[in-house]
Amino acid sequence: MKTILKTGISVAMLSALAACGGGNETDKGPKQVSAVVDFDKDGVTGWTGSSSDYTPETAPTNVVFEQRTLPTPLTGKGYLVGGTNRSDDLFLFVKKQFFGLEKNTTYNINFSLKFASNAQTGCMGVGGAPGEAVWVYAGATAAEPKAMTVNNAIRMNIDRGNQAEGGKDAQVIGNIANGQACGTAVSYASKTVKNDKPQKVTTDANGAVWVLLGIDSGFEAYSQIYLQSIQLDATPATL
Repeated sequence: MKTILKTGISVAMLSALAACGGGNETDKGPKQVSAVVDFDKDGVTGWTGSSSDYTPETAPTNVVFEQRTLPTPLTGKGYLVGGTNRSDDLFLFVKKQFFGLEKNTTYNINFSLKFASNAQTGCMGVGGAPGEAVWVYAGATAAEPKAMTVNNAIRMNIDRGNQAEGGKDAQVIGNIANGQACGTAVSYASKTVKNDKPQKVTTDANGAVWVLLGIDSGFEAYSQIYLQSIQLDATPATL
């Protein structure tokens, strides 16, 4: 199923323009468009998951990408992303192609990602903190982001950066520490993270982009989050 990014123009405004014979010629340029995906109501159709940053000897275990019921005290469903880091640097990601943009056009994209985590704040862990050393990523590319074998290691085919440092095609927008003090009763809590600066991307010849969401773990054990929703706001770089 295709996901279409929509303009912010309202149905009432569209009706008014039609009644007046259309808008001005200046209205024909690229416009700001948005999309919201609710992983409870919309499901995970069209999204696929994968992993990178390891060798065959340190391949992750317990990897999962699927819609599941959220743990109590939360309600509804989320997109579970999880796995055991055996390489000291595991990247788990999900991706989907979005349509509805102007073709071959550069946009600045802002992300607002809501997820649920049980990783408490301020805890110590093997290799790094289970919360602060698991970074949340968001990115956008015209080419499909893939995990590929390079020199006997699984690496990304895009410049997404690594661990606490983002790259050209993706950026760190937070970590999975949920704000609960270390040592208190463990429970899941929702958290919303956003990018500090827009993610620049140029669409393909069909006006499409791939959106990537993921976690990069420096914590050498099992990590998981439930993606709850993602909002994308794409503004033409010329505006």
